[in-house]
Amino acid sequence: MKRKPGMKALALLLTAGMLFTGCGGSAGNTPEEEPETGGSGKTMGRYMEEAVGMPEDMMRNAGITRLTDGSLQIFDYNNGPCISQDEGRTWTRKYDDWMGMVGNAYYMTAAMAKDGTLFLMYSSYEESADEETEQASETDNLFKMDYRYMIVSPEGEMRDLPVPFNLDNYEILTNCWYTPDKRLFASQGGAVYEINQEDGALTRLFDTEGDVELACFSETRMAAFTTTRAYSYDYVNGELLEQDDGLDSFVQKQMTDGMDTIFYTSGNYKFIAALDKENNLYLGCDEGIYSYKEGEGIKLLLEGGLCSLADPSVAKYGMLAEDGPVFLMLLGSGVSRFAFDETVPSVPDKELLVYSLKKDRTIQQAVSAYQKEHNDVYVRYEVGMSGDNGLTAEDAVKALNTEIMAGKGPDVLCLDGLPLDSYLSKGMLADLSDTLKAAEEKEEFFNNITRAFEKDGKIYALPTRFRLPLLVGKQETLAGIQDLQSFADACEKLRAESPDGSILSAYQPDIVLRMLALACEPSWSREDGTLEEAAVQEFLTQAKRIYDAEISGISESDMEDFLESNRSRGDEGGSYAETALDISFSIMNFLTRSQEQFGLGNTQQVSLDFTNVISIPRVRKEIVFTTPSFQNSKVFQAESIMGVCAKAARPEMAKDFIQTLLSYEVMASQEEPYPVNKASFDRMFYTEMDLDTPFGSYGIAKEDGSVLMLDLYWPNEEEQKSLKNLVSSLDTPYLPDSRIEQAVVAAGTQVLNGELSVEEGVAQIKQKVQLYLAE
Repeated sequence: MKRKPGMKALALLLTAGMLFTGCGGSAGNTPEEEPETGGSGKTMGRYMEEAVGMPEDMMRNAGITRLTDGSLQIFDYNNGPCISQDEGRTWTRKYDDWMGMVGNAYYMTAAMAKDGTLFLMYSSYEESADEETEQASETDNLFKMDYRYMIVSPEGEMRDLPVPFNLDNYEILTNCWYTPDKRLFASQGGAVYEINQEDGALTRLFDTEGDVELACFSETRMAAFTTTRAYSYDYVNGELLEQDDGLDSFVQKQMTDGMDTIFYTSGNYKFIAALDKENNLYLGCDEGIYSYKEGEGIKLLLEGGLCSLADPSVAKYGMLAEDGPVFLMLLGSGVSRFAFDETVPSVPDKELLVYSLKKDRTIQQAVSAYQKEHNDVYVRYEVGMSGDNGLTAEDAVKALNTEIMAGKGPDVLCLDGLPLDSYLSKGMLADLSDTLKAAEEKEEFFNNITRAFEKDGKIYALPTRFRLPLLVGKQETLAGIQDLQSFADACEKLRAESPDGSILSAYQPDIVLRMLALACEPSWSREDGTLEEAAVQEFLTQAKRIYDAEISGISESDMEDFLESNRSRGDEGGSYAETALDISFSIMNFLTRSQEQFGLGNTQQVSLDFTNVISIPRVRKEIVFTTPSFQNSKVFQAESIMGVCAKAARPEMAKDFIQTLLSYEVMASQEEPYPVNKASFDRMFYTEMDLDTPFGSYGIAKEDGSVLMLDLYWPNEEEQKSLKNLVSSLDTPYLPDSRIEQAVVAAGTQVLNGELSVEEGVAQIKQKVQLYLAE
């Protein structure tokens, strides 16, 4: 299908189908009782979530605890302890001026005792203001890496505690906790210690494989978790109990998505845990709420898709297990209460099936939002390549197509990575024009993107997020680039002027090909999905020129530095194309290298990469950015492309789900690519910072070994308007990793390496595309 118009690199300081192996029972049954059935034979009873409330302006926090007097307490690092006397519905700050009381510092770890005592780890800020001029120096607002410790009594009395962890030996406290009887425990360096609260002396309690990042307590037990193991410690008798392989497997499963930590400095956790008074363990994670009893193993109590836990944008801070059991969880959305309700079906009567080839965070958020509004619907979200089934993309697509043709396929499809051309030509998707029109009556969208696949007034595929390809370079150079050939001319000219160094920061053939595909791939196929041979031949011809210009200036030492950097990222495949396609990666080179070069890649967020794009020109005025015009112009990378199966069992419900997905609440996530919802897009620019003052900076090592500091700026009104105008001009969707792109990159790599001629490469690509269309 030929698509025509109309159709992180920087860290700043500051599912259904995924159930745990061995889980038994229904997603809604209590662990204590056999399920009861109603008069209709339905299995009855499941945990229901009630959103209760949260402290105003809650940000970083150290979780939730039940105080001795029965009240609830949340400790917020910026606002101090917050107290609720009505089970979390309303909150009062214990101290009006917490920071003024404890001192200006960065507080990073805290423990709360049941009597209200606090233990804090912090680093003090530099004292850098010039007393005479009252102007801050360059180090203002930086904190000293000195790690100090403080105890705050329930009455607000403060005293420092000299805990003898040696920072010079990298002995940094990982996390800390008060036991119910007010003993102070801490994790550091593969061991758990008790801290003497009078003199700070340490008593080693037990050793662990890795640091304990999460722990919970009963009156006698401590459950402690590293990223690979779960430990049970009887702290009354000082006895480390036998480990359970099932719990260890549970922990390891939580880490399989690439995360290497349970606990983050912002206070949220990969999963949370609580012990009840009988030492039964409960765990909350994306997949739901689990229980663990000795001798019984792990059991699913509530599936994550039936509550807010499956929403990846909802942080998890802490959990309490109380009689019932009833669970109180402190989430990013506030305090939620989970109680068993025997009057509702264990699984809702209606079911909506949503499918994506890979896990999609926007869909996860939409599932959670839709579930909250429709308690009578069970949204079952299936992931073709979940990581549990070992399927390749090709295997997963074949299995999906078999289900669809048999009339047993999903209701809602995320079309990313699926054969969209084939689905459209075979009439496998339903018209969504009325669905989008209904959404447009409530909210505004970038219609040039949502309607990019519109044809004859019908919309069968609807992009909900996007990335924006950008070309960065000197203004006078970019002015002469109108197509792929003129870009190749410019690369050869730069190489002639500068014999050494990289031009594109693209050291491998596949990286060059994927960079160029950002503004070329839409030209490679006709409307019926067959190959546009002339366009592919021109692409490979010019890509070969560009790659030859790139690689001719890269020395053996440059290549070894690249490979070493690649290895340090843990990329076993030997390619860092995903990193290289982030515009932030290549534009940093403008400040570190002397020769002229290009930056080519995607911007997907304001806070992570567009701030870098606009900050470079403030240092080098001649640097500008634009959308690339190669074989295509005005291109955007379409993501989270939604469709509804023509044979959907619940078509109206499916379309209603897509409206939920398009809503401001779902689209407003700051961690995903740009949203098509205009209000959500505008929200990304929100800040209380001074737009004329840098909000941060970082050092960049130059070729001569010196370090250049780059100040980072938040987009001002003019830059915000520029980005929105650029987005509004886009009209051609690029589908990353399409089957045709895969064929072009595979054969193109051989062409660029000189193993095939351009003509031989085109013939190989044509053969692969024909086989693909025949499937």
